Amino acid sequence: MIEQNKMWIGLDPGKEGAIVILQGDTVTKHIYPMIGTSKEYDIQAIRDIFLTFDKDNCHLVIENVHAIAGGSAKANWSFSRGKSILEVLAVAYDLPHTLVNPKAWQKLIHQGVPKMDTAKDMTLMAIKRLYPTVDLRKSERAKKPHDGIYDALGMAHYCKMTYGL
Repeated sequence: MIEQNKMWIGLDPGKEGAIVILQGDTVTKHIYPMIGTSKEYDIQAIRDIFLTFDKDNCHLVIENVHAIAGGSAKANWSFSRGKSILEVLAVAYDLPHTLVNPKAWQKLIHQGVPKMDTAKDMTLMAIKRLYPTVDLRKSERAKKPHDGIYDALGMAHYCKMTYGL
């Protein structure tokens, strides 16, 4: 049986990524804090989010991103840096965590979703089915769902289903 007060946490490490926490019926979303307009990770602010996690009652799933073939060196470095920051914070605060490849968590949440042009489209459809009342926008002013939020929510769902049973 899945514990109602356990925190299942999905972390999408991109600069446009997010942290999503499932706890009982509550979904908490965080867009990665950045320093000013420099688009550099605000590591202290990310640390402050990690400090809200109950290390004895949570599990984190961090997306195990890899270099993208044909991607720019700058973009690949950014993905790697984001993942490294999350891993180091998880280890430093002794938080139970698992690295998961995108295809693994997507396989679980894409079940029953018709084949679409992109994995992002399939993930959005799956998340809307699983969590129809969750606002997937990064702010009330945003018009479209934020892919970092729905990816992180997909990982949190994967975490709950994989490590919560």
